[in-house]
Amino acid sequence: MSVSDAVAPEHSWHRYGHLAVVYLVWGSTYLAVKICVSGPSALSPLQLQTWRMWMAGILLIGLSFFSGNLPSKIRIRDLPTCCVTGALMWVSGNGLATLASRHATSGFIVMAMGMIPVWTTLITSIMNRALPSRTMILGLFTGMIGLSFVIVPPALSSEVSSVAQGYAVSTALILCAAGLTWSLGSVLQQPLIGRLAPTTAAGIQMLSAALILTTIGKLQAAPLLPQFGLATNQIAAFLFLVVFGSAICLVSYIKVIKSFNPTIASTFAYVNPLVGVALGWALLGELPETAASLGMALILFGVFLVVARPSKRSAAYEGQSKLSRFSEENGK
Repeated sequence: MSVSDAVAPEHSWHRYGHLAVVYLVWGSTYLAVKICVSGPSALSPLQLQTWRMWMAGILLIGLSFFSGNLPSKIRIRDLPTCCVTGALMWVSGNGLATLASRHATSGFIVMAMGMIPVWTTLITSIMNRALPSRTMILGLFTGMIGLSFVIVPPALSSEVSSVAQGYAVSTALILCAAGLTWSLGSVLQQPLIGRLAPTTAAGIQMLSAALILTTIGKLQAAPLLPQFGLATNQIAAFLFLVVFGSAICLVSYIKVIKSFNPTIASTFAYVNPLVGVALGWALLGELPETAASLGMALILFGVFLVVARPSKRSAAYEGQSKLSRFSEENGK
């Protein structure tokens, strides 16, 4: 089933509501993660990611079933692809970003993960053996310079508050690995597109990730639940991640890419980091440093060069479907 077959056309103001959901919800996911892993009654990153994957995966499969998108028989060859991409995207990619949340502000993480569209386009070009365009090369280098402005200052100065002292280098490496593995997973999942509905594919990927994370927890003898009861705001943040950050926002994005042209649909790649930084500042007092703010501007400009101009995109990027761009530009 294609994306266009999965939803009915949206009319008038309704489609703008879905666009607002994509802007605001995906822009706030790292803030919700930060709330969940902070404080004396916090979930550990492993606990958060494990339970989030189990609940979101079940929710998405249920949504596929009740909407008639769940196939009566899934091709055996699709299951390894779902498992591998689920591991890359949700165990390594998003899982590592969740791990970094323990020692970094949500704004710092959303700025570093803003490089995902650039990484994905580069990986796609390499795998397709397509020569990158000049615009793509410029966007890549601009984004990398911006990323260095975000992640290097905490390693050089103890006065930078975006990363806990002593964790700057490890956090930077973790976030670089998170962005790259998410991007690789989003590229490798392309064979699933057209064979499985978006909610079905995402649900299987998340359940695969949940099994892997549960196994990791068992091997580490890690507790499944926090030692103390969660605070009300942590419960709310967790439910937000499961219901809004996974199911509702995915459905809204499918509607957005059907109702708007690709240029408008891809604007969330620029809006989400801005929303994430603004919410981190407003709700948690996370004020980004000047260098990081400049770095975010450079990253967004790099993303613009790679993504925003259809006439200038590389052949590799043009070959991707709209649903693939959901994965590459999000990483939530």
